[in-house]
Amino acid sequence: MLIISGQSTYLRDIWRNKIQPSVLSWLGWALLMYALLAAQILDSGWQWSLASVVFCTVGCTAIATLAFITKNYTIHKRDWLFLALGITCVILYLISKDPWLTTIYAILADIIIGIPTIIKAYHHPNSEKSLAWIISVSTWSLTLTISFHHDFLYALFPIYLWSYCVLMVYLLYWKKAQL
Repeated sequence: MLIISGQSTYLRDIWRNKIQPSVLSWLGWALLMYALLAAQILDSGWQWSLASVVFCTVGCTAIATLAFITKNYTIHKRDWLFLALGITCVILYLISKDPWLTTIYAILADIIIGIPTIIKAYHHPNSEKSLAWIISVSTWSLTLTISFHHDFLYALFPIYLWSYCVLMVYLLYWKKAQL
């Protein structure tokens, strides 16, 4: 429910022109989530634990699509490079068979794809300021409480996502804009 709430908040903020997402980050995240979902289903079949991945996949796709449709987004030339590098990591994720490497490639893909959003939040926090990031911190905090009951490998990706969201909240709400 927190994932849906965060993504709905972000979609509403796009619709109201409150924020301008870095659309290639969201497109890249959607592609990454599709790859993660497909790989996990092919490996282990459908499991209800994948529901959150489905919600993230649909949400990232909806965010990128709404931003394109409303023409309410930012794209810089460098964003294409980050998208290409991120997709390269996604490909490495898909061909790797080692669980540690696949996790590392997924994290690398996500952070590289997300760099344009971090840069935008650093320089222009008001163009990205959305309660959705605070909701995401709550989402990943809850996920971490569940993940630590398993092997550390299962907690690694949620730790990264929590850290990313905490960084975004810091950049958007506590750091002064750097021009």
